[in-house]
Amino acid sequence: MRFEELLEQVGGFGPFQLCNVALLALPRVLLPMHFLLPVFLAAVPAHRCALPGAPANFSHQDTWLEAHLPREPDGTLSSCLYFTHSQALPNTTFWGADQSPGQLEGEPSTAPCPQGWDYDRSEFSSTIVTEVRATPSAAGGLCEFPGARPGICSLGQLHHVRHHPHPHWRSSGWLHHHRDATGWVPESARWLLTQGRVEEAHRYLLRCARLNGQLVGEDGLSQEALNKVATRERVVQRPSYLDLFRTPRLRHISLCCMVMWFGVNFSYYGLSLDVSGLGLNVYQTQLLFGAVELPSKLLVYLLVRHMGRRLTQAGMLLGTALALGISLLVPSEMGTWSIALAVIGKGFSEAAFTTAYLFTSELYPTVLRQTGMGLTSLVGRLGGSLAPLAALLDGVWLSLPKLTYGGIALLAACTALLLPETRQAQLPETIQDVERSAPSSLQEEEMPMKQVQD
Repeated sequence: MRFEELLEQVGGFGPFQLCNVALLALPRVLLPMHFLLPVFLAAVPAHRCALPGAPANFSHQDTWLEAHLPREPDGTLSSCLYFTHSQALPNTTFWGADQSPGQLEGEPSTAPCPQGWDYDRSEFSSTIVTEVRATPSAAGGLCEFPGARPGICSLGQLHHVRHHPHPHWRSSGWLHHHRDATGWVPESARWLLTQGRVEEAHRYLLRCARLNGQLVGEDGLSQEALNKVATRERVVQRPSYLDLFRTPRLRHISLCCMVMWFGVNFSYYGLSLDVSGLGLNVYQTQLLFGAVELPSKLLVYLLVRHMGRRLTQAGMLLGTALALGISLLVPSEMGTWSIALAVIGKGFSEAAFTTAYLFTSELYPTVLRQTGMGLTSLVGRLGGSLAPLAALLDGVWLSLPKLTYGGIALLAACTALLLPETRQAQLPETIQDVERSAPSSLQEEEMPMKQVQD
């Protein structure tokens, strides 16, 4: 008897499986909120040097600031520097009692902010930046990294936040719901059989049959029958991550999937976390980015059924790269086009992310499917972690971050084309099934595989 026959006896896909899907879907709905929280918690509000001696009742504050703060090349007041001596302005004679006008000739001298920063709290009352970087001694200065982006903090700052959390940042219970939801999900009966835990598998299968409305007695799922199934399902040696690279075909799939997942995550989080420069506030930007995800998923549903997984994956990554590349050619004055291209790029990257899960799971055999998904997801998270740091490249060249995101997405698209198509293909069960689908050049190579009992 095979395990599939046992599933038919307990009702196949019924209410028991639907309940498990619902329990697993709940944390998946809440988890993305945590991924994108740095957009709001680590936002960098507009700021300037905290200057002592500013008169509280001075009605012309802009004029006073201009006398004390230099201007950036774009005409805005500096966020990181101040004049060591207040500057004389046309038609003004205001200085503090202990201040004197600076040199009227030559370049005025400037210095970094000595007493921290004043923040514009009209949009955010409190963020990691305003709390941790309120003074220069708080785990590093705000202006240490030009072009700071949400989600970029030093280890010292994270340590400070860990031990001095702000009340507004404490968890609202989402993680506890995640833990509670997954705690109700039973173990996989198939996995239990492969581990020799026949009694536990027997108990779960009886519960499954009862919830599915199937009348299965003790004799219908006898210990002897389960022991036979366990013998067929149990592998001689447990699969490991090394098995993903032992044979030519699996090695090719694993390396390509690692590059593809890195590119998918890198471009997705690069677009999602870089919400500046679009002319909208952070809430409007996130509303647009969130709204485009639903049609992206519907598009994936149609494309994978008609075009196949490989072309859909490569096409979505190519669309992401093109949207980023075209946005570099759009002048900053054309704000509407910049917003449209950013939203289109986010939609393509979301579609690529959705396709990657389906495509990758169909490439690996059953005995290594979770192992392969775990490895590729790990590499993908590495790309997601590096994406915010790539935003710092705008200190070298303003267009370099988008060029990096687009270039990595293009590389991932080309890599996806090297993978085999899985549309309407039977899912491989063993390593041998994967290798048998390899081209003749790979089949001729000696394959030192671990033996898997059929």
